[in-house]
Amino acid sequence: MSSSAAAAVVWDFDGTLVDSRLRNLSVTRAIVEHITGRPAASFAALISVEDYRAADARCTNWREFYHRELELDDTDLDLAGRLWREFQERERTPMPLYDGIAETLGALRTLPHGIFSQNSRDNIASTLRATALDSYFRVVIGFEEVGANREKPWPDGFLMCVESLTRLRPGRVFYVGDHETDALCAANARTEILERDLGIEVLTIAALYGAHTPAAWTDSCDYCAAHPSDVVRIVTSHAD
Repeated sequence: MSSSAAAAVVWDFDGTLVDSRLRNLSVTRAIVEHITGRPAASFAALISVEDYRAADARCTNWREFYHRELELDDTDLDLAGRLWREFQERERTPMPLYDGIAETLGALRTLPHGIFSQNSRDNIASTLRATALDSYFRVVIGFEEVGANREKPWPDGFLMCVESLTRLRPGRVFYVGDHETDALCAANARTEILERDLGIEVLTIAALYGAHTPAAWTDSCDYCAAHPSDVVRIVTSHAD
């Protein structure tokens, strides 16, 4: 495979494949009330979905969000991580796919796909099964696989996806995400790939249809997708 060939697509999950804002807000409210004993409404970031979205955009990962916006210490953060799967399974708020995601995955089905997310791997897997999309993804990396100190923007989980999808053969890997942290993660991955001389090129696609609207951080992305169908156009333009 030449270095110009499209080799794989790695996706973020929340805000990129599914609109999970309402569900994650409900789960976060329940977890914080369970841990702190305080009403969720006493935290500015949890008053509304708009406040939650804005606070999330200010943070690089869920641990920073829970620490900075919800005042949890390291012990409470570890507990929150352990509770995430349980509280997600209790929650019934739907996480709808963004319009066009299923069609996009179908159009790119000849390429291997993976997911690298700060959500729980089990929660992602159950959502994929419920939406009949599980067959498209060869690998799903959640926060459990990378450890508390190596989440985005560290590139570990992304590189795990790349290795599983490509066996580290040269080619172009596309990373689709809706948050500035995804762009930072890709930049860190590029540095490590260059140091290891792997011959893999990482191209980023900002998912502007998701939770985070266009902002200055998108300047650091290679492409922007106003709709999932734009991902098809971008990726196929790099096909041999």
